Amino acid sequence: MYGARQSTVVKNTLLELLFSEGKGVPRVTSLLTYHFTGMEEGWMLLREAGKKRIRMEVVAEGTLLQHFRIASLAAACRHDALYPESFLTEDVLWRTDYILIPVLSFSLVSDLLRFNDQRTFVRFILQALLNGKKVVALSCGANPFHPVFAKKNLDQGTVPLTDELYMQLTQLKKLGIKVAGSDNSVLSWLEEKEKNAVITEADVLQASKKGQKFITVGKHVIITPLARDAATQYKILIARK
Repeated sequence: MYGARQSTVVKNTLLELLFSEGKGVPRVTSLLTYHFTGMEEGWMLLREAGKKRIRMEVVAEGTLLQHFRIASLAAACRHDALYPESFLTEDVLWRTDYILIPVLSFSLVSDLLRFNDQRTFVRFILQALLNGKKVVALSCGANPFHPVFAKKNLDQGTVPLTDELYMQLTQLKKLGIKVAGSDNSVLSWLEEKEKNAVITEADVLQASKKGQKFITVGKHVIITPLARDAATQYKILIARK
C-alpha cells in the first residue's frame, strides 16, 4: 500500500487467524497526537513495535492531521492500520489489551490530570485505566530534562517552568500510567507475559482495597473458586476479554 513494506492490515489479519485457536497476540491501540517538541522518537517506537508479535492499530488525533497527511503518517511509522478518533468505540476498548502513547504532549498530560473527558483520547485512556487496562507512554516529549529538548534548543526555560513540567509527568504515573524513558523499556513492557495466569482470592481482596468494581482477565486465565466467592462477597465483577 505504501511502498514495498508489508501491509500492517494484512499482517494483523494473519496474526488473528494464526492465534485464533489459542491465546491471541496482544492487542495494542496506539494513540498518536502532535507535539511541537518533535515526533521522531514516537515514529521510531512505532516502527519497532510493528516488528513485534502484537496486533497494533494506530489512531491519529484530529490535530495531528492538521500537520501531516495520512500517507505521510503511514510512511513515518511504517504502519498502515491508521484510524481517526471516531474509531475509539467501546468495542475497541473492550478488545484492547494495552494502550500505547508514543508521543506524550504537554496538552495530553495536562488534560489527563484534569480528567478532561471531553477530549476523545483522554476519555479513552481514563476508561481504560478504570477498566484495569495497561497504559504505557514514552515520556521524552513531556520530560523537559530529556536530551530531545536540548537538541531542539528547548532547554532554556526557567527552573520553575521545567520543575512544573516534570512534576506533571510524575503526577501522571499516579494515575496508573506506565511512563517509560526509552523505546526499549516500552517494548519490553509490551512484551511481558500476562502477570496473573491465575486470579486468586488475594487478587480480589487487593482489588477491593483499591475500590475496583471490575477485574478484566484474559479468556485463558484461571479463576479460583475462592476468588469467585470473594468477588461475590465484595460485589466485584470478573469479566473475560
